[in-house]
Amino acid sequence: MNSIGLKIITTDKAIYHLTNNILKALDDNQLVCGIFCDLTKAFDCVNHDILLAKLDFYGITGHAHKLLNSYLKNRYQIVITRKNRSSTYYSEWDKVKRGVPQGSVLGPLFFLTYINDLPNTINHISLPTLFADDTNIICTQSNHNKFKEEIETILQHTSKWFIANSLTLNLKKQILFNFLLNIPKNL
Repeated sequence: MNSIGLKIITTDKAIYHLTNNILKALDDNQLVCGIFCDLTKAFDCVNHDILLAKLDFYGITGHAHKLLNSYLKNRYQIVITRKNRSSTYYSEWDKVKRGVPQGSVLGPLFFLTYINDLPNTINHISLPTLFADDTNIICTQSNHNKFKEEIETILQHTSKWFIANSLTLNLKKQILFNFLLNIPKNL
């Protein structure tokens, strides 16, 4: 965790955390399900007011908060398209109402701050791993009926969280995967 309470991990640590949770549960003869979430245009959908409230919650206040407010809310953009060398089209300048600047140093940190509280909604029944805009949730249980109930609860809580935070799940890319341990009886 860093000084404001964000848990920041690298790609290799995220993969290790995810596979370790799956393998440990399988070793313990538990039922294991992975929920792999993909967000639609995640960085583009960050609500500035929600992000600023979360920054305030994590202790970014005063002049630093005002500076970040100005950085997020006073941005304009234009779209330029070029059909060929002689045909270039420009849109009107428009104020950016959502999103964090991609390609900037602050963009990924803003997004991690934005989603940092998601695990709190499901930590008690699952093992979430967050990495940038990828959310992986592992559910383990020894009782089949409780397993199904917990998966439904996780899906409900995460869905509510995504809606409350103005993020949209890409249902075409979301995967619910049951991990099975099949050991031949003759071993």
